[in-house]
Amino acid sequence: MKLTYSYLDLAAIIIFMVCWFGYGWFAHRHTSGRASLLTVMNPMRERWFEQTLLRENRIVDSSLLANLMHSATFFSSTTVLALGGLLALFGAVEKSADLFESLPFAQRSSQQLLEAKVVLLILLFVYALVKFTWSVRQFNFVTILIGSLSPKEQVNDDDRRAAHSAAGILKLAGENFGQGMRSYYFAVAVLMWFVQPVFFIAATGIVTLMLYRMEFHSRTIDVLAGN
Repeated sequence: MKLTYSYLDLAAIIIFMVCWFGYGWFAHRHTSGRASLLTVMNPMRERWFEQTLLRENRIVDSSLLANLMHSATFFSSTTVLALGGLLALFGAVEKSADLFESLPFAQRSSQQLLEAKVVLLILLFVYALVKFTWSVRQFNFVTILIGSLSPKEQVNDDDRRAAHSAAGILKLAGENFGQGMRSYYFAVAVLMWFVQPVFFIAATGIVTLMLYRMEFHSRTIDVLAGN
């Protein structure tokens, strides 16, 4: 089948790439200048490990970390399943073409274009898998640092440095987890491309605005910041 890309398809993928890379750059730069979900939680993480040094029993800290790690592990496993399904779909794109074209408002696409859409989804989920699994490892590092702390009565400067490092690694783990979740949101936008590029462009814009709203202007931030 002849490879056919419409100008609208090309425009849609360019807009998607600009939003994907542009929002990542913007979010990283913008957090240093205003409150965001990341910045308002970072002092809480520092305070958490300040309190860890004062606790007689640190089972509470271990339980909290286990809960955070469970979330990252759950999404890692889910991402692996999604990748398995996408790889199976990639091998049967030709057989699935009729199914995609039967969707309401669907635009007819070549096999090569359908494969490109599936590849984009695969890349997004691979990125998410890397971020989720790396956050799991970082949570493990934090667990080790907590285990290295001396009892409350024997806390010294080395323990304070370890607690500070634990808070710093926890910040990085939270950032990586957030980036993995961001991939899921953008993957939803890519799904609209299977219908037609106009929906893809609209979904990309909506997802980008939604992420900006959640990370920088949500009510959750106001509550956490004490506003």
